[in-house]
Amino acid sequence: MSKLRSCVMAVAAAGLFALTPSVASAAAPKDCKAFAAVGSGLSTDIATLMAKQGAVNVAEGRGYSVQGEAKLVSCASAGIFGTECTAKSYACKMPH
Repeated sequence: MSKLRSCVMAVAAAGLFALTPSVASAAAPKDCKAFAAVGSGLSTDIATLMAKQGAVNVAEGRGYSVQGEAKLVSCASAGIFGTECTAKSYACKMPH
């Protein structure tokens, strides 16, 4: 019976040890960055939509989670090509 008890205690101790890194990483600071993208379209509305979605896609493509909505920075006429807009998103990633 004592062998069984010592085996159970060893498994319990190993389980607590395995949880320790998870708890420590939850307290670690987040890695947050701003991401920018440019979108173009025949109208300002289309260019704005493309720029905002592009800023979100860039962040998510690099493994970050976007915080809030992407923000429009500026738009300018691109001549016969329509309008070109720039947008930024703010995103964070939890460290491993």
